[in-house]
Amino acid sequence: MTTERRGDALDRRYRLALAIAAATLLADQILVQPDLARLATDAPLINVAGRQRMLSQRLAKASLLLERGPDTARPAALDEARGALRLWEDAQRRLSDDATAARSGAEVAAAREALRPHFEAVRDAARDLIASHEAGEDDPDRRRADLDVVLGREPEYLRRMDALVGLYESEARGRIETVRRVGWALAGLTLATLFAIGRLILRPAVDVIRRQVDDLGRARDDLEGRVRERTRELEEAGRRHRALLEQFAHVGRTNAIGEMASSLAHELNQPLGAIANYAEGCLIALDGAEPDLDEVRDALRRLRSSTMRAGRIIEQVRDYVARHPRPPEAVDPGRVVADALEILGGDLTRRGVALRVDLAPDLPRVWGDPVQFQQVLVNLIQNSLQAFSRAQTPSPTLVVSTRRCGRDDVEFAVSDNGPGIHADDLGRVFDAYFSTRADGMGMGLAIGRTIAAAHQGLLAAESEPGIRTTFRFQVPAARPDHERTDGLHRG
Repeated sequence: MTTERRGDALDRRYRLALAIAAATLLADQILVQPDLARLATDAPLINVAGRQRMLSQRLAKASLLLERGPDTARPAALDEARGALRLWEDAQRRLSDDATAARSGAEVAAAREALRPHFEAVRDAARDLIASHEAGEDDPDRRRADLDVVLGREPEYLRRMDALVGLYESEARGRIETVRRVGWALAGLTLATLFAIGRLILRPAVDVIRRQVDDLGRARDDLEGRVRERTRELEEAGRRHRALLEQFAHVGRTNAIGEMASSLAHELNQPLGAIANYAEGCLIALDGAEPDLDEVRDALRRLRSSTMRAGRIIEQVRDYVARHPRPPEAVDPGRVVADALEILGGDLTRRGVALRVDLAPDLPRVWGDPVQFQQVLVNLIQNSLQAFSRAQTPSPTLVVSTRRCGRDDVEFAVSDNGPGIHADDLGRVFDAYFSTRADGMGMGLAIGRTIAAAHQGLLAAESEPGIRTTFRFQVPAARPDHERTDGLHRG
């Protein structure tokens, strides 16, 4: 049976159980509650019937004392007779009213009707006797006859009242027994219903839920397995992407070094030429009869300085084109600018570019790969130099600046007064393979934006053609503990 069919069957059983429960409640209201309500009035009714017996005896005693007692006791006896008669009549009315009659059976009604003549005879005789004494009539025969009626009818009245009380008690016991039996029947039906609910509804429902939980567990395990597999695939794709990106970045740096080859050769020729001159001077000085050792030492110191300068240039170029990325570190923004300008310094001088460096003081360090930061700046500066060359810009001027941007960002800006970027091209300059140069690869700015995104920063451009073009490279400042979520791409 399918889960849907099992659910429909359970729904039908549940509705049947609700119907049985509703029928049980209705049976309780119809069969039990009326008898319980009558039982609530049976005890007071039986008490009233028992009180009638006592009141009839009080009335008979007061009537006897009123007629045959001493004259001094007659006023009290008259009051007693009046009170007993009033209470006796009131109790009899309660026994005979319509509501009481409607709740009683035929046997009780017959006993009550058989009691009525005796009650009326005693009542009428007691009324006449009391009225005669109240009026002060001197009619002893009449009063004696009334007393005889009261005393003569009382025993039969008491006997029939006892029988009526017994019938009331019997009816009450019958109702109690009926309530007990119906209560047991309803209790049995309730227990049977609960057992049926447990056996036919709850147990199958638990089985269905257990199977559904098992199915969900298997589905969850399958989904988790797929998620893990997908995660591994994404991680592998991410590694391949980072490796490819590092290859592109390396190609970009190598291409940049190739474009700067003549400038780098010029930069290296200066310290190498100085080294040759200082070495030649030392040899000449040492060949003399009395060499000036101080002059030789000074020349050697200059030679060492030129050698170290050439070594620094070679080291910077080697670090710049290195294939393996450096681990992230806290980097001084001013140091990034200085290293980039040292690589391009010869090219700037050879092209006659006026350089202005505007570094904001007390900037926080930035966290990341310093070579990648340097690559972005080198690429931006090279773009400006190439734009100057294509447009033959008179008085080319380049401004490299840093500043704090917002609370936690540092901004590097490269601004030039070259030809600028057309508005239609401004939104495309960061697309891969898009270049305004016929011989350009179109990867430099795309790689730069990727590096910025990997450092949780951004790279943006703004341009007023013929006036100014500015590229802004923003990266978050390093946290105080120099620990960040490492989003850098790796090769």
